[in-house]
Amino acid sequence: MNRIIKMSLITVAVLTFTACNNQQGENKTQKESKVETSVITDTIQNAIPKSGEIALDKLPANIKEYVNQNFQGYSMKSAAYDPLCIGGDAIDVGISKKGSPNYSLIFLLDGTFVQIEEDIDLSKAPSKVLEVVKTKYAGYKPASQIERLTLADKSIQYLLDITRDTITKEVIFKEDGTVICEH
Repeated sequence: MNRIIKMSLITVAVLTFTACNNQQGENKTQKESKVETSVITDTIQNAIPKSGEIALDKLPANIKEYVNQNFQGYSMKSAAYDPLCIGGDAIDVGISKKGSPNYSLIFLLDGTFVQIEEDIDLSKAPSKVLEVVKTKYAGYKPASQIERLTLADKSIQYLLDITRDTITKEVIFKEDGTVICEH
């Protein structure tokens, strides 16, 4: 009998709470509803990643300035949208200089520098990264090169493409082998 009374009280409390929330929802103005709809729509539209090539003359001016100031003698060869592993859009700018390594510079859409990417032989990757690849990703075949990422704060990370059958993953590691992102 006590159980029935307790269950009845809980049911009444839930129904009262639900009714109060519904009444508050009905009192919203049309303006508030439009704002909520706009936010939802904008979020959905922004969730679609940008893709494709970007004409070099269409890049934000601060990207061109960054390259000129920090990579003297290098020229921009290509630019394309490239999603970040952790989410969000970025711009990948390929630069080269005769007799020097080629780099990819990654920027946010507003031209903020994120990282520089340099291809290195897989054998030059930190041993802890290679250990994690062997254990956590057993059965996957790593690419012959790994990208050393030097972030804006000068920290180093590594990006490795690994493949098993038709599945390819892009994995980013800290120097100590910690997986930061897998895509």
